[in-house]
Amino acid sequence: MSEASFDKSRIAHGGKGLYGSRVGILMLETKFPRIPGDMGNGNTWPFPVLYKVVPGATPDRVVRHKSAGLINAFLDAAAELVQLGADGITTTCGFLSLYQRELASHVAVPVAASSLMQIPLVERTLPQAGRRADRQRREPYARAHDRRRRRPEDPGRRHR
Repeated sequence: MSEASFDKSRIAHGGKGLYGSRVGILMLETKFPRIPGDMGNGNTWPFPVLYKVVPGATPDRVVRHKSAGLINAFLDAAAELVQLGADGITTTCGFLSLYQRELASHVAVPVAASSLMQIPLVERTLPQAGRRADRQRREPYARAHDRRRRRPEDPGRRHR
């Protein structure tokens, strides 16, 4: 084939280091069994996933201490998963919803830190009457969540 007849538009450019892994999963340092069906078991998924255990992110530290001092570790872990080819990030711990905004703004892929993010979607599918009743029952919980989100800055947090 001569140089003149070679179609340069058929040359692949760009890309990433790993293909076929679409979901990156941030995990806590845990030691319990991850049976099929659990997010932390690779056999749960009908497609390849990438895992990253976040150093120092024990359940005690994440749940009881609200991940104090761990934000940079989670940001670095999310960035590493994206660098490895993840097209989206999720976590195995709903308590990490406290860092949803920080994680989503740190990486250039969608982030769903908790399944609780689905609540507004589910709410929009309910009849209007059901939404009002549920909102009244939920109001004290929503106020408590808002107070937690206005926590003091994590002293170890990087500003971007």
